[in-house]
Amino acid sequence: MTTTISNQGGAAGQLMSVQALRALAALMVAIAHASEEAEYFFKFVPPLPNEPFGKGVDLFFVISGFIIYYSSAKLHEAPGGGYQFIRNRFVRVVPLYFLFTTLMVAAVVLIPSGVKEAKFDLLQVISSYTFLPYARFDGRIAPILSLGWTLNYEVFFYALFAGAMAVGGRRAAWICVGMLVVLAATGPLLPASAPAAFVFWTHNIVVEFAFGILIALAHARWGRMSLASVPIAVATFALGFVLLYVLNLPVKPFDLPRAITAGVPSALMMCAAVLLMPSAAETKVPRWLIALGDSSYSLYLSHRFIQRPIQILMTKTGLNSGAIYVVAAVLAALAFAWAVYVLIERPLLRHFRSRPATNGLSATLSRAGAGAGAGAGAGAGQ
Repeated sequence: MTTTISNQGGAAGQLMSVQALRALAALMVAIAHASEEAEYFFKFVPPLPNEPFGKGVDLFFVISGFIIYYSSAKLHEAPGGGYQFIRNRFVRVVPLYFLFTTLMVAAVVLIPSGVKEAKFDLLQVISSYTFLPYARFDGRIAPILSLGWTLNYEVFFYALFAGAMAVGGRRAAWICVGMLVVLAATGPLLPASAPAAFVFWTHNIVVEFAFGILIALAHARWGRMSLASVPIAVATFALGFVLLYVLNLPVKPFDLPRAITAGVPSALMMCAAVLLMPSAAETKVPRWLIALGDSSYSLYLSHRFIQRPIQILMTKTGLNSGAIYVVAAVLAALAFAWAVYVLIERPLLRHFRSRPATNGLSATLSRAGAGAGAGAGAGAGQ
């Protein structure tokens, strides 16, 4: 699957740079979690702090904001466009997430000793399938598949955007940006006793979706900037990556909101890819990086399921090397994710996209929605 994006008033183009960003974001998360496991089980001290790599999810949120605007452009003023938008997002995100959530529930029930933190909690299980934020036993707001906390934000963002489409049509993007900013501004005003869902939805991290939307609006209006060049794009990307790392070290140089320390650097990286990188460079993205971008959603959801067995096997065989574990866990996660993508995710997408919409939308709208769903895949891997 590639990321197809249509410029308003222009021809469709494939932004392979966005696929590369998806690959980077998913790889960062897989490395962060492998290093975290190595520290916990093997007392491994990585040569560089791994915490900043976990902020790959923030890059995903910026990508999602960008892609969701484009994936819905043809639906903003179409009859039933909001329904088609939600249907596309359901097809893209939910089936695979439900599969891995079910596997996690089974693991917690059948082999609890193989699970490091999760415990069976019926309310948490229900909230996991309904994407409702829930404070679990240790106070963390997360579903039973803890990785799914990002999906709770994604689905909330989809709901906001669908509502903005219903109210504002072509103004949906600006309305959604406004709602996200208001939510983030409300968060610090909530009392400590506020319900978990309100605390979750008003975290400043939601502004990262707005960053992506604003970059998409700039791209739609002006395309590649006049000063676009490979050196400028590379320098901007490098600046964003360095800031993302430095500002999220365990000992932070500044105490700033996450939307600033992780969101702004991620936005810089996104700007470098879609506003400052010349269009000709899109054809030079390595195929393996595009493939990793294609399987990034599978990688995000599945990597814990392969990393944990590797840790158990190494512990039982006495191979207590954190460095070896990190390398093996990341490589195995990449291979496993590609298998999941080819054997499960892609067939699921084909199956659900082949099913007709049930509300009588026109064939034209259905075709536009199908294309939008394909493009929106870039925003689902978080």
